[in-house]
Amino acid sequence: MSSVSRLIVRTALTALLCAGLPAAGWAGNGNNSTVYKWVDAHGVIHYSDQPHPNATKLSIRGAQTYAPPPPMPADFGAAQTPKRTRPTRAYSSCEVIQPHNQQMLMNVYRATAVVSTQPGLRPGNRVQLFLDGRRMPGGGPSFTFPVVRGQHSVSAVVVNYYGQILCETPTVTFYVHQPSIQNPHNPVVHPY
Repeated sequence: MSSVSRLIVRTALTALLCAGLPAAGWAGNGNNSTVYKWVDAHGVIHYSDQPHPNATKLSIRGAQTYAPPPPMPADFGAAQTPKRTRPTRAYSSCEVIQPHNQQMLMNVYRATAVVSTQPGLRPGNRVQLFLDGRRMPGGGPSFTFPVVRGQHSVSAVVVNYYGQILCETPTVTFYVHQPSIQNPHNPVVHPY
C-alpha cells in the first residue's frame, strides 16, 4: 500500500472514529473516555474501545452538544412586521394588440408582438410572452422575434414580483408568408 493510500485510509478512519464516538456513547456526559490506538503490520492505524497489544491509550473529551432555543410563539413579531398585501384583481384586462388575430404578415422575417393592459403595466410587474408555446425572453409590453413562414400563435401573462399570474391574454393566431426559396422566378436572398 502506498504512503498516499495509507494517508487516505488514516484520514478516513480518523473521521469515522470522530463521527462515531458520540453516537456510540463514548463521549459520556462531560467525562473523558478511553480509546486505544495501534498500527498493524501493514501500517494501517486502528482505533478501538478495547485494549490491544502495543496500543497507545488516548483520552477523548466529551462531545460538545447544542440545544436549540425554544420555538417562538406564532404571533411573535406580528405587531412589528406589516403583512404584505397583494391585489386580488390588479388588471381589468390584458390582450395582445399586435399582431391581430388571423393576421397575415407578408415577406417578413421578424415580427413584433405588443401586449396592452388596463390599467397600464404597474411597477414590479412584467409581461411574459409565449410564441408557439415557448416563453420568449424579455418582460416589457413589446417583443420582437424572428419568424419563419407558416402559422404561429402568441399569448401572454402578466406576473407580479412573486411570479403569480395577474392577467392572462387570449391566444392570437397569425400567419407569416415568405417567398419560397424554391421558386426559380422569384429568388430570395435570406436576410440572416
